[in-house]
Amino acid sequence: MKIADTEELVAELSHALGGFWEDFTGVRPTNVQVVAGERAIAILVTEVLSPAEQQMVSSQTGRKMLQEFGERVMEQARPQLQHLVEQALEERTNLVEVHLEVANRSVLGFFRLE
Repeated sequence: MKIADTEELVAELSHALGGFWEDFTGVRPTNVQVVAGERAIAILVTEVLSPAEQQMVSSQTGRKMLQEFGERVMEQARPQLQHLVEQALEERTNLVEVHLEVANRSVLGFFRLE
């Protein structure tokens, strides 16, 4: 990743990740933050739950059920997220971790550049 292109790349990747989440789940996140290091990328996608899911989070049972469902959703999203980041960077990556935190209504992911 070229340092000169980092700011533009971060903006493009943020936009692409927001669009991906909306297409994948039907929910447009309110904010997508991307932090690019020399050999790593971190993403934080916030407000990723639908209004119905937000209601579920208010109870312990609903939060647990939604967290379990969210883990399955994230497993399905992993290959697509990795592909999206690789296309934007034009470089191979390894999606080290991606996690949906229902209580915070956010997704956190870490990519390592190969």
